[in-house]
Order: sequence, then structure tokens, then C-alpha cells
Amino acid sequence: MCQINPRSMPTIAGVTEPWVDAPETDRRKDKLDRGPFVKMAKDLLENLADSNDSTVFGLVGPWGSGKTSVLNFITGALDDSIHVVRFNPWSFDEERLQAELYAAIIEAFPAGSRKTLREKAVDVARRTTPIWKVIPVVGTGVSETVREFLPEKSWDSAFEDMAGTIKAARVKVLVVVDDVDRVQPKDLLLLMKTIRLLGRFPRVNYLLAYDRKSTIKALSLGLGGEEGDAQVYLEKIVQYPLDLPDPQQHFLQEIIDTALQPILARASAQSNGGTTPATRFESFYDKHMATTLTTPRACHRYTGQAVTFLQLAQGDVDPADFFAIIFLRVFYPDLYRRLPSWRGELTRKGISREVKATSKEVWSSRINDCGYKGDTIVELMEALASLFPHAFPDPFWGTNGGRFRVSDSEYFDRYFTFSLPAGDMSDAAVISDLARIRRGEVAIGHKCPETFDHPNERMQIQALKKGTRHTDHESDGQHLIDYLSAGLSRKDVDEDFRSTTMRLRSAWLASLLWHCEPWDKPAVEVFVEKFTRPVILGHCLQQNMNRSNNELAQRSVMEQSTPAPEHELFNVLTEIWNQQAAAWLLAEWQNTNSKVPIDELLAVWQYLVALEGLPKLQVETLSALEAGPLSLTALAANFVISSYAAGNYQALPSSLTLLTNQLENTVPPDQLLTLPLEEPADVPAAQGDEIPSAEQRARFAYEELMRWRQQQASRRSRDY
Repeated sequence: MCQINPRSMPTIAGVTEPWVDAPETDRRKDKLDRGPFVKMAKDLLENLADSNDSTVFGLVGPWGSGKTSVLNFITGALDDSIHVVRFNPWSFDEERLQAELYAAIIEAFPAGSRKTLREKAVDVARRTTPIWKVIPVVGTGVSETVREFLPEKSWDSAFEDMAGTIKAARVKVLVVVDDVDRVQPKDLLLLMKTIRLLGRFPRVNYLLAYDRKSTIKALSLGLGGEEGDAQVYLEKIVQYPLDLPDPQQHFLQEIIDTALQPILARASAQSNGGTTPATRFESFYDKHMATTLTTPRACHRYTGQAVTFLQLAQGDVDPADFFAIIFLRVFYPDLYRRLPSWRGELTRKGISREVKATSKEVWSSRINDCGYKGDTIVELMEALASLFPHAFPDPFWGTNGGRFRVSDSEYFDRYFTFSLPAGDMSDAAVISDLARIRRGEVAIGHKCPETFDHPNERMQIQALKKGTRHTDHESDGQHLIDYLSAGLSRKDVDEDFRSTTMRLRSAWLASLLWHCEPWDKPAVEVFVEKFTRPVILGHCLQQNMNRSNNELAQRSVMEQSTPAPEHELFNVLTEIWNQQAAAWLLAEWQNTNSKVPIDELLAVWQYLVALEGLPKLQVETLSALEAGPLSLTALAANFVISSYAAGNYQALPSSLTLLTNQLENTVPPDQLLTLPLEEPADVPAAQGDEIPSAEQRARFAYEELMRWRQQQASRRSRDY
């Protein structure tokens, strides 16, 4: 790619503002669609606030999920009958916490009743203070001093006295306590005890905001017990824990796109070949970043550093590689700091007989030494392999596309010149769902919402990858094939057949089919008919075609005389799919109102070519052209694509190309010259960023075919 001009990059004060971790107070600025949750919490608080009892609510969510903003939204939506007071447990030590909590509650009452409440609160508080803290002298006069401090009535009586006064005032109070999970264990335990014992006055309710995991850990330290005991303790304190819903993936994606896509798009527009920075970053994000960037704070923290440090880099870096490196810097700092020490291996030009790639075992050991364990090691190896392919035995993809790459030794150091250092899917859940499918407990057409059909696409991707990894082809057979094929066959035309989840599912299904025993032909026909979109099963079959070719190539290299074994099921599947795919494709070509994208039609055509189904398609297409159901112009329009997709990376969206080679492989050139060519309506061509309509594509196809015929006629006249 071309060098990025630092003058053309967004400035912090311009396109990209510095990120400040400040909560929102205006619900109109809610970018995470938390409105329904806020309304639910508001209604619950208002309904229970009338009760004479004291209720403790919990707003539960991980750090960085936006709890403080949601607190602001909830309290701002409450009706005026509820007096909201905020209490900050960070501000006070053990001696003052109880008094300050009482002061916060009393502040919500009318001025006329505050004096009486304050006196009664002092009366209650005195009974909770150890008596030796108020005895001025310890010695021979202790008995008389203690007698002076003995209360005239019990703690229960004093508490009931104050509770009655509060109840009579008929004031509804909501005490909001934020950042509960960040209080030290000793102070957290004191806060919980105070709310449980001293603060449960009638019509005084509490809303505590905390991260469940951190709070339970701190409570277990304060209690000196196990986390299970701390969880039970917390459940006794908080009657209504309200779990903040996870932000939907497209909201988090919007944070990333808003900050980074303008830079990636500008760099991609300057690309002159290979994969673009935008495409490479999208791949890296899908595979390695999405399961980590799961909260707004994590996304903002990452993008803020990525954009700021890119400006400091002053160009000469590939933005896709740079953003990937910054991700490692922010979330895997121990690994990031070690990368420069492996510079020679990471930036080698290639692998030869003399230079071997460092083994996976060595890389695994190195990453383990950085403090990472389990599946994280595999994920990080895959991430590094995508950035430094020559350093790994079998990288995910190579360094094609662009200059100034991090794997280039000349520019490597520019990615490590800064001095500032910067959730996963459960394997057990994946293995459990695999076992359920294997035992037939997941009915055909049903889903596994906790794993392979998780509503969060990134979590679903992780589950599919792990599912493939944990598949035992000897025991995971027909039930798993039924489950995967049912999920793939119900995908509608609006879902991109190239999406990551569909690719992972089809690759998994292809592997299962490859290891499967033969079926009878009726069963194969029923199976193929399930796929209303032939492109999906075609992708599976092409992967197995590649497997077959690789087996033949390996046997040829090994000079074995015995032929490779026949894969009977694959052969029968291919034969029947070719028949049905050819019929489907011809029907879509004839359907002027088809909703199937051109890219998908061409993909099916390409699979037919790869799977040797083109001859049948040629015969049926020519028959349809001669009989009349299909016009040559309509057929040609299905071979019109954007010039950008054809390889012209400077082309505008309106630029088009007719794939004449593919058209000639579908209809013999002699017939292309002689068949009637129906002239469509003369419509203006699309301009600039305009996406061409079906009519504009048809007109373009007609004009290109006319030009092609003239060229053919001219060439033949010269030959004669």
C-alpha cells in the first residue's frame, strides 16, 4: 500500500476527539439502546418505592459496561415523588461511613423534620459504636464511666423510633451507591453490614452498582471465606439484582468503525494491488479482537490509543497491521513487550531448506512464558501468524497486499517506538453441546443458543471454531451433520453467503461429509434438496474437491502406484448437486425479479465449473435461449459485476465489467454471435457512487455484447 500522509490523517481535535471515560447523563446520547432496560428498572423502582419495606436493588455489569451512565438514565427518569440521594463509599473511612450514610438519607427529607431525624439517628448510631471508643479514661473509674454511657433503651427501640418518624414523613428515598465493586474488602463488608442492619428504614431503598465477579471476590476476602459463601452473602443483601444487558455487537462495531474506518478506507483507496488494509483489518478483528472488545470502555480505550499512536507514528506504517499491533499492546502487553526480541524470526523473508519456521511448540512455550494459558495461547499464535506468516509453519494468510507491513524488517521498528505500555466461549459449554447433539438431544431444526447459535455473532464464531477443534469424526456423525445442515439450509437470501459464521459452518460440515460412510441415493437427493441456496453446499463440495486434489498430489509426490481411495459419498453428492444447482441457476437467470445477488449467482456458476457441472449447464442454457424463456441480454446481465470486484481497485461503484470469458464458457461463441440480442430500455448509466440498477446492468450488458460482436467480426474478417 502507499505511504500514509500524516497531514491527511484525522487530528485529535478534529475528526477524532480524545476519549474521556465520563458517564453520560443525557438519555438522548444513549448509543447502546439501553432504553428498554432503563424503563424496566424505572418501573420496578417506582412500583416498589411505595412499599413500607426497604428494598435493595443491584445494577450488575462488568467494568466498562456503562453502569454509571445507566444509573444516570434511571434516576433521571424517576418521577418527582422519589428523592434520589447519592452516597460515595470511597469518601469515608470506617469511623464515618455510618454517619455519612445517615446524613445522606436525612438530606432527602423536608428541612423541618431533619433535626428530629438527626437526633434519632445519633441515638441509633451510639448503640453501634464500641463503648471503649467513647470512654475518655481507662482506670479505676471505668465502672462509673460505663454506667454513664449505657443507653436508656435498646437498639431495637431506638431503631423503631427513627423508623416510625421516617414512615410518618411519607417520603420515598432512593440511595444510589456507585462503584461498590472498587471499595476495599474491609470497607465493602462494612458498607454491606450498614445497609443490612442500620439502613433498612421503611420507604428508604437502595440501588447498588457493581461488577458481580469483583464484588464477590472482595467480599470473600473481607469475610475470610470462600467465594461461594460471599455469593450467598451478597444474595441476602441484594433482593433484586438487575443484570445490565450486554451491548449488541453492532453497537460495539460502530464504536470501532467510527474511529478507524475513515483511516482504513483512505489507505485502502490508495492501495494498488493485493488485499486492502480495510479487508485485512476486518479479518483480524473478526478472528482475534471481537471476543475481547466486549464493553464500550474497552472499545473506546482501544480506539483512542490506536488513533493517537498512529498519528505519532508519522506514516510509513500499514494501518491494518498497526491497529492489530496496538490491540496486542493494550490487551496483551506482556506479549507485546517481547515481540521486538523476536525481530529476526518475525521479519524473515521466507522459508527454505536452510531456514525453517520456528515450530508451534516453541511459539506456544514463549507465549506461555509471557503469562498466557490454554486457548489464549492458540488464539495469540493465530494472531501473530496473520501478521508474521513466515515465522510460523502454517500461517492463516500471507503478507500479500501493501507496503510498510510490520513483517518487513525495514519498518518493523516503527510499530514499537512508543514508551507508553498499553471473554471467551467456554470449552466445557462447546463440548457439552457437542455431546447433546451426538446423543440426539437437539432436535433437527433446533438451536444451541449458548454456543453455536449464540445471539452474539462473535461468541458464535468462537463456538464454531472450538466445535470444529473438538469434533471426533469417528463418533460425531449423522446427528451433527443434520444439525449443521439444518442451520445452513434455513439461511435466507439476505444473509451474505460469505459471512464468517456461514464459512465456518460449511467448512465444518464439509469435513464431516468427507469422513462419512456412503448413503443411498434417495437420502443424498433429500439432503441436497434441503439447501434452497445451492451456494452453501457448493462451498462444502469445493472444499472437499480441494481435499481430493491434495490427496492425489501427495500420492504423486510420494510416487505411489496405488490410486487414491474413492470418496463415494462426495462423488454422489457432487453429481446430484450439479443437476440441482444448474436447474436453480437457470431459473434465477430467467427470473427478472430475482432477489439473489449477482455475487451469489456467479459463485454457484464457479462451483459448477470446479465440480465439472458446467457441461450440463451449457446444454440447458442454450436450450432455454433457443426456446425463448431466456433472452441473451438477460443472461449477459447476470455476468455484469462492478469493476472494483473484477480487480480495478481505483474504480467507482458505478463502474461495471462484463465477464465475457465466463459468458463464452456458458454459451459457445458462435451462438453468442448469432442468437437474437434483445435491446433493453435506454437508461442513463450510473455515475460516481451510484449503485447501478438492474436496468442499467442490462443496458450495459447489451452494449458490451454489441461491442464484443463487432470485435469478433473484425477479427474474423482479418483472419480471412
